[in-house]
Amino acid sequence: MSTKLPTHVYAVIMGLAQDSLILPNSAVVEVLGQEALIPRSDGPDWLLGELKLQLEDIPVVSLEGMFGQAVPATERKGRIVVIKAPSRADTFAVMARSYPLIVTLNEVALKPQTDPQELSELVISAVQVANRKALIPDLDAIAQLAAAQFETLNI
Repeated sequence: MSTKLPTHVYAVIMGLAQDSLILPNSAVVEVLGQEALIPRSDGPDWLLGELKLQLEDIPVVSLEGMFGQAVPATERKGRIVVIKAPSRADTFAVMARSYPLIVTLNEVALKPQTDPQELSELVISAVQVANRKALIPDLDAIAQLAAAQFETLNI
């Protein structure tokens, strides 16, 4: 008996300063306004601060900064996207330029974009979605780095 693979997947696409990010729909836990951010200045530039969600303190990061780019200024319409890493217990949040969008993707919509040598080690791949480049992040690696840095500062 063969198992038929899905012909499409639901994903979330969100804007960063220069690129877009594409995430599995199931990885997004919540989207909050930027007023939930409690700023910090005692860590690396990419660690913007933290937020309190239920009883948990969650690090808020700039993926641009983690990818080696300049950390952009916060925009008025910016949103904090809370993400659960797929194979870790860690939760972290990312500052997005605007509200993330749910999209339906199929193999025709996704075209490989960039030579893997040009990507950050925190990015699995880059694809072309319609007319925009979208990065597929390594959520486990980002969660691990954010959690390690956050724990170091909170000791």
